[in-house]
Amino acid sequence: TLVNLFNSPLYSDVIFMVQSVLPAHRAVLVARCDVMAAMFSGKYAEARSRVVPIHGVSSDTFLSFLEYLYTDSCCPSVLQAMAVLVCAEMYQVKRLQHLCEVCVCAYLQSMPSRELSSTGISVIRLLRRAKQCHNAEQLYIWLLHFIANNYLIFSHKPDFLELSEEREQVERLRWPSRGYLQELSEYQQRRRKLRKSRCIVM
Repeated sequence: TLVNLFNSPLYSDVIFMVQSVLPAHRAVLVARCDVMAAMFSGKYAEARSRVVPIHGVSSDTFLSFLEYLYTDSCCPSVLQAMAVLVCAEMYQVKRLQHLCEVCVCAYLQSMPSRELSSTGISVIRLLRRAKQCHNAEQLYIWLLHFIANNYLIFSHKPDFLELSEEREQVERLRWPSRGYLQELSEYQQRRRKLRKSRCIVM
């Protein structure tokens, strides 16, 4: 199966130089990725070379990308998922982009509030990276709503100040809303006054 050929020098006819040496097979790459099909069958230098340098992508990220091409699956960490998403966009592999988006959303949704408030993962920066991707609009919108729905957690994080044009949207969508917090405060004040008056009567 193709899984057995993944990252294997067996029958390999191309080597990617990405900080380390990653062997691959043109037939698999051409069948699974239109950009690579054009790259290896056109008049580009890659079509005539056995060694292909890859720039702007880490070795782990590109290996995860190749893993998807060979196995049709990819399970990166949330931070790695964003890097793989950028790589998938670069090579126009839309299904992999979607899988990375699902990975990010599922991971963040599964985190309890206490863990979300203490995590070292910057959701604000994930939002900014999603904005830079041309085909990650759904992830960008989801992260925007996620930040707004967990406003009390994210508004106390230092990187919340890094929000620029998104700040207005987050404030508009935030929960709890300002109106809700004001009504809650007024209700609690009335409760305290009521308890205090009862104590005086007694």
